[in-house]
Amino acid sequence: MGLNNIDTKQVTDYKKEIQTDPNEAKFTAKIEGDWLFDEGGPQFRSTVKVKDGTYTMEASHPNFAGPACRPGPMAFGLFWFAACYSSTFVTEAAMRNLKLTSVKTRVEADLNYTVQFDLGNDPLISEYRVFMDVQGDATDAQVQDLKEYALKRCMGMFTIRNAIALKAEVRFQK
Repeated sequence: MGLNNIDTKQVTDYKKEIQTDPNEAKFTAKIEGDWLFDEGGPQFRSTVKVKDGTYTMEASHPNFAGPACRPGPMAFGLFWFAACYSSTFVTEAAMRNLKLTSVKTRVEADLNYTVQFDLGNDPLISEYRVFMDVQGDATDAQVQDLKEYALKRCMGMFTIRNAIALKAEVRFQK
């Protein structure tokens, strides 16, 4: 496999493909899903392709009185940020031949729902924080360098730090 559960050969091979043809690095990621109308169950479902078939993700609308039957969309967003940042960090550690034995990542977001209820104009999200605890055969300086590397190269962190063009289209079908 490589190191740190990263297939370093695959990473190296893909980098070579991109060096040969930079267009290999560009593609459109997409996901589709359906709103579910059965009371008491999940409210949104999407099925995505994985190596050996498909994987179904389900979400519930934020339940302001407590947990719903599935994670809410924000949990999936925070999961994306945490998984993407961890993946970028650990992949680069493997490419630098740094063996890690434990990586625990926590992402926090300060939310404010007043604007969703037309009760104010405060930002929906005022701050994100990322915490990572790392163990392995690396120095603190190497870990801090990996932190900076991942912050600059993780697509999730890039999305948080930069305004990205957004196009939204809703088509009413009768």
